Amino acid sequence: MNIKRLIVAIGIFVLSLSDSAFASKLPNDVWEFVKSNLPTAKQRFDSVVTVNDDIMYIPLYPPADKTVNSIQIEYSYPNKKKLSELPEVVLLNNGYSFLKVFKDEKGNYTLTKNDNLPIKVRLGLMPQDMLMPVGLKMPESLSLTLGDLLIPSKEETSLTIKNDNKTNSQNNSAIQKNEFVVSNELKNKKIFINPKNSKFLEVYDSTNKGLQYELKLSSMPQKIITSDENHVALVLYWGGKDIEIIDLKDENIIATITLDEKPTDAAYDRKENLVYLTSQKAGAIYVVSLNSMSLSKVIKLDQKPSKINYNAFDDSIVFYDEYDQKIFHVTKNGDEYEVQPVGIVKNVSAIETDVANIYALSRTDSQMYVFDKTQAKQIAIVDLDKKPVDILRYKTKMYILCAKDGYVDVYDTVAGKIISKEKIADSAFYTRLTKIPNEEKLMITGLNSGNYVLYALDTLKPIKVQNSFININNVVIMDKAQKL
Repeated sequence: MNIKRLIVAIGIFVLSLSDSAFASKLPNDVWEFVKSNLPTAKQRFDSVVTVNDDIMYIPLYPPADKTVNSIQIEYSYPNKKKLSELPEVVLLNNGYSFLKVFKDEKGNYTLTKNDNLPIKVRLGLMPQDMLMPVGLKMPESLSLTLGDLLIPSKEETSLTIKNDNKTNSQNNSAIQKNEFVVSNELKNKKIFINPKNSKFLEVYDSTNKGLQYELKLSSMPQKIITSDENHVALVLYWGGKDIEIIDLKDENIIATITLDEKPTDAAYDRKENLVYLTSQKAGAIYVVSLNSMSLSKVIKLDQKPSKINYNAFDDSIVFYDEYDQKIFHVTKNGDEYEVQPVGIVKNVSAIETDVANIYALSRTDSQMYVFDKTQAKQIAIVDLDKKPVDILRYKTKMYILCAKDGYVDVYDTVAGKIISKEKIADSAFYTRLTKIPNEEKLMITGLNSGNYVLYALDTLKPIKVQNSFININNVVIMDKAQKL
């Protein structure tokens, strides 16, 4: 008999970088005016307006609100510029101002150099929960707008260690032995490599074969979740309660969140830009917003969740409790969560879901257990090659990495059967599947492989085996079209 339990979600709204208890939000009429002039604009949790990857506006709040019948521009610099023309300064007739942030010739963030701004602009205040651009250069005439905000310096926040001594020669065997080799198939990509037993992220650009620079992390990362929405990475560390959010454009730590207990796994909700983190010791799922850079909710459970998967089709969560070896399906109902057991699986290595079913890999049984979400029951057991360790869903197929003998098994969810078993290597232990963005390809990596495999999703066959010269723990691949 199925057991249903309603779990109340405890909301914790904490802004990691501010003493303010609540995030700022522009008045509705001000935001409507901005959107009407800048349709692509988005409002960050701290009310900063982002127009695109290169342009953002800092709002200045007036000392006192002024009610107007219709919002209009009272002043702009350069003069008589519309907001759609992206001026450096805009003052609205209700007292709100917007300052354009841009980079100077040295790459520093700065504001307008105009020292003759109206007093209404100079008396405005920045949101006191604002994430300040690192190294922002403030003109003296605008120093009053800072309030209690502190501007972090590049030295305080930068993770970057430049690779000044490298040579770009690909004939240098000493370099090749210590650097990741970028395959030609990774064209127009930026690749972040975390080598085995390392706390560094090595950054490679496909247009230049050598190591560009390194990011020195706080410790050895267990898992890295990246957001296409605002180009940040959330990093879980082995054995630590702290998680960090890193700006991948400016290579800075922009938030550190300390959880009650150490997290064990993470899953990403791309639509809402949320990360769900399991914690066995806490008996909870932590919800972190990558929009507000903060812990937004804690879902308390009777179980001890370890592995986790999020499905966007039905906005549901699946997790595995390795203590009682059960798979659980979690559905939302307003502010409550319904947790339902669906079946028992021994030694789960990975979980995947689609709109109808749950797919759990048993590492020791070399099988995939399939459960129906609605009926909360097992509907199939699929035999796999030995030691399945990772699974990735793409369209209607499940790609399953079987580590012992180096196979990729492909399960067709429509036909309900394995349609391909392709050997990808003779003597390597691969552990991770990574989808290459905007490509019909996977990258297959391993902690002890010394190389990586590129695999075609359309033909279900490996394209090439590329020597990497390093063993890879984590890999992040991003499309350079995202203007990182």
